[in-house]
Amino acid sequence: MNVSEYESLIREFYPLMKSSEDIADVRIAPDKWTLKEMASHLVDSASNNHQCFIRLQTDNSLVFPGYDQEEWKNISHVSSCDFGLIIDLWKSFNLYLLHIIRNIGNEYLDNRWDRNGDPITLKDLVVDYFKHMTVHLKMYRDRINEIKAAR
Repeated sequence: MNVSEYESLIREFYPLMKSSEDIADVRIAPDKWTLKEMASHLVDSASNNHQCFIRLQTDNSLVFPGYDQEEWKNISHVSSCDFGLIIDLWKSFNLYLLHIIRNIGNEYLDNRWDRNGDPITLKDLVVDYFKHMTVHLKMYRDRINEIKAAR
């Protein structure tokens, strides 16, 4: 777990989000998320991972429900939410998660979450979380380019 790499990822991603505010609601196809929906998904991911990061330090194993990202997006009514609020929440939430990660005791790193029958350690979950964010950073950049090309 390289916390400084995770910090760099947040420092890189947030300004990109901020600079795309004027196109955050542009939908390029019915089946493609807007930038706002992508950012909201990342808040949902942070929220779910926060629960796991904490709970795996109170219990040595965890069964935790997954989530349907489309359903969460729809129930949240993200399209009518302020984009600035979403991305500021994303940034703050992730900085808080970094604080939590820095303070995880070594004795908890092998605690396991049963993720749909596939056990994952707390350490691997943290690494996975930031891999997920890296994938979304690329997707976010690609979506910006798709929007610009469509204009």
